Amino acid sequence: CYDEESHRRNMKECAQTLTLPCFSAHSDIVDHFIKARLNAPFHGASFFGSVKECIRETADIVGDIFSDQDNVMPKFIKTMLKLKVKKKVTLTLKPEDIKTSEVRTAADLEQLLESLKDLYSQTIKLSTDMSKYDSDFSFVKEVKESIFMPYLQAYPKLEVEYLSKASSNILDRFYQSINHDKKLNPDTFQTHLKDLKTKFKNLSDNISTSNLNLAQTQNEQLLNVNVTTSLIRIHEQAVKRCLLLTEQNKRSETTKTTSEVLRDIGKSLLNQFVVKHLEYAVDSYTMSRSILESRMEPVVKPFLLTLGNANITYHNLDKFYNEQILPNISDTTIQADLRRLKQTEMARIEDKISNEINYLITSIINWIKGIFKSKQEKDDFNSSYCSADATRACNEVCAFLKIHVIDTFEGPVDGDNLKRVMLELGVRFHGALLEHMMTYQYSGTGAMQLIQDLHTYKLTITQFKEPLVETLFEGLKDLCQLLIVEPPKLRSIWDQGTLATIEHGFLVQFVKLRADYRRNNIQNLLPPYGSQVRQ
Repeated sequence: CYDEESHRRNMKECAQTLTLPCFSAHSDIVDHFIKARLNAPFHGASFFGSVKECIRETADIVGDIFSDQDNVMPKFIKTMLKLKVKKKVTLTLKPEDIKTSEVRTAADLEQLLESLKDLYSQTIKLSTDMSKYDSDFSFVKEVKESIFMPYLQAYPKLEVEYLSKASSNILDRFYQSINHDKKLNPDTFQTHLKDLKTKFKNLSDNISTSNLNLAQTQNEQLLNVNVTTSLIRIHEQAVKRCLLLTEQNKRSETTKTTSEVLRDIGKSLLNQFVVKHLEYAVDSYTMSRSILESRMEPVVKPFLLTLGNANITYHNLDKFYNEQILPNISDTTIQADLRRLKQTEMARIEDKISNEINYLITSIINWIKGIFKSKQEKDDFNSSYCSADATRACNEVCAFLKIHVIDTFEGPVDGDNLKRVMLELGVRFHGALLEHMMTYQYSGTGAMQLIQDLHTYKLTITQFKEPLVETLFEGLKDLCQLLIVEPPKLRSIWDQGTLATIEHGFLVQFVKLRADYRRNNIQNLLPPYGSQVRQ
């Protein structure tokens, strides 16, 4: 019957005997023992779990048999790492896999990088666990580097290659899912735009709104929050791998520091998100609205959806940079350069978005001017009849603002951005309306009709929630007093309320809009220039 305790006792006696000066085979005995232990079958659910268990069992045996266990265990562990662990790494990460010249898919690269991360982290953990068997465990680091060095040197290029291919896959799948053929790029944008404009100019002026709208409808979807989330997620994984597989201060001709690799990861996200997704969506909107120009009613919603998604995605991008990229870059020069690059890229996009907002406001005002021109009847303000309702032009303008501005802007545009947009739009609408008012002559009842219109405009403008704009429209109502008061009373209201803040010459021009201006010699009833102090 096999007695393990007795067997170990006999082995210990043999080992002690062979350590005597008259024997020189002790080291051979140790080598044979290590070989036997390495050939023993592994037990455990995982490779590294089996290695750890084998080392633990071996340490127990060595403690019972060898008096110089502090020399035996380091040698055993070193041999274990060199033979078993290195073989595992080589079988999993084939040397040919790290050759960047080979054609690989994003999935292949991801599997390679994740396998490298897992094997490397498990080896580090194993090394840490084994340090209890020897206070001077520097050889573990040497073995670790000898096993992984070729992969660590290749890692930065592999990571960048993976991010490029994986990001392209994410974007391609998204555009395919919405049946969008992505042909636009910054280099060909202006040429493509010129060609499309030429084609549209050759079309009949009777081309239908539905056909023209095809170029617009896609833009509702071209900037997608889920796409940005996916892009950030793969770059987050890259950051985790980088922090494990690189070192902050160790750089050579063949390896990069942590800061350098993080810079490459940060640049990758800027290129994939800012240039290839966000900027593409904005440029596509620019192209489509440039093609359509003033042929149709402004389509506001697509751009506002792009703007709303841009706000969300920019916040997510900024959070990723501030929490995961920049804090982990120890090289202050690299950190400053990356921060500056990010600011430059985002400022460029913000300029484009700002231009589109200005263009959108201009197109809204131009469309309103078109309604004024086509729907405002010449006799609306110069007849003997005053309707209880606003004029057709006024109702159509207010309906347009309600649908395309008030109900559409809030949400995609928020906070200070919404206030700035609504203020700018309100001020320019006020200017357009005043310009429109200056083209008509007003009878007494016609002036009352104008006041009815201004009341309707004011109700609409109130929903802009901008006090300054409301004040401007109150000023228009005050101006109308110049059209309805009896001529002798003009002097008494000339410098009352908001009229006191308006330039004298403009008030004179406005009074000339009265249908009875010449008939009643009103010019002789007006106060002379300079009789009031204007603010």
